[in-house]
Amino acid sequence: MSEKKKGNDKEEEDCSCYAESRTKKTCPPIRNVTHPLRYYEFTQDEIKALEECDRESFYRRCVPFSSAFATATYAAIKTGHLARHPHFGVFPKVLTAALLGHVVGRLSYSPDCDARLRDLPGGSRLGDLMRQYHAANNPPPDPKKR
Repeated sequence: MSEKKKGNDKEEEDCSCYAESRTKKTCPPIRNVTHPLRYYEFTQDEIKALEECDRESFYRRCVPFSSAFATATYAAIKTGHLARHPHFGVFPKVLTAALLGHVVGRLSYSPDCDARLRDLPGGSRLGDLMRQYHAANNPPPDPKKR
């Protein structure tokens, strides 16, 4: 790949991929590109599906779970099952419960979003990758095991 040249008692690394870069300091680092979607540009259908997943997961799962968790935490504090914070009152625990509800809501909607991405048209690389991943991790049921 790179060769070291000796000249004038100085070793330089050949960065022939860049015309004016001839020293090791100016050579770009070698990068290992491992993720298949690292430089991928999403199609309009893929962007639309991802935005719908984001919006629906928020309104259908995050808001209800956050509200329920925060309300339950507030009720537990008011009834004495949980102690209030001496300085901040109910705020830290209710906020933590709401954030936990948000995370649980996002995670609970991921199978629906996965199915939506698998339903993208055949020309979609993201849809193809999601179908391959699903097929590899969810093999069809074996009819002999019934």
